[in-house]
Amino acid sequence: MRILAYLVMGFGIALAGGGVYYVSEFQKQQAAGPVISEFVTVLAAAEALAPGVALEAKHLKFVNWPREVVPQGAYHSPTELFGDLGDRQFYVSRSFEPGELILAGKLSDTGGIRLEAGMRAVSFSIDTVGGVSGFVGAGDRVDILLTHSIDGGMTSQVILQKVSVLAIDQTVEGGVSGPKVGRTVTVSVIPSDAQKLSVAQQMGRLSLTLRSDKEPIDVNLKSITDDDLNDRVEPIEKKGKTITVTKGGVSEKVQVD
Repeated sequence: MRILAYLVMGFGIALAGGGVYYVSEFQKQQAAGPVISEFVTVLAAAEALAPGVALEAKHLKFVNWPREVVPQGAYHSPTELFGDLGDRQFYVSRSFEPGELILAGKLSDTGGIRLEAGMRAVSFSIDTVGGVSGFVGAGDRVDILLTHSIDGGMTSQVILQKVSVLAIDQTVEGGVSGPKVGRTVTVSVIPSDAQKLSVAQQMGRLSLTLRSDKEPIDVNLKSITDDDLNDRVEPIEKKGKTITVTKGGVSEKVQVD
């Protein structure tokens, strides 16, 4: 029993001594002031950024961040993000809140668009009416119409049918509630149709018509001109009798009703 008492007493003395040591060290740290981490400069979002936004310098700002907790994939300068020549383009694939660090894992070099093999993404301008008043969205199928002048008149023709829409403006997500009026549409086409669209943009105005995905392509579509809108009827030439009248020895043919 005496040995047990000595052991308990020794343990108590050691515990008390350890407590005094740690209290003393804590008091020294408090007297020296808080430990300040080393900060580094990293890039953060200057504003809220939605998926599909093409990242630009105006979207970024510098923030100071503790070096030991900088997450993997953070950027320390615009050059690191956009390249030495500024020739690298990234798009937001997952949204950023203002002040949130720009991370490589939330960016895409394709704008979040996934193309099938052999297809090309082509963008062109539209207006409110040409975009079906905002009711065309990513994932829809459309026909593309070209309206331009020819021989002093106007003509409209469907240049591509059943084209898949990849994005309206910079929105690549479907299911947007309510109509969204777009200014730029991006579609998926084969290379030869990409060339056709490039030429068409220089010829006149492009517009869209929304169509059902189940509807087959119409091979009999013809161009429409302003003459087709006017329903003009060619004047009927009236035919009469022609007689010969001779006066003063001069003969002349005269048409009479």
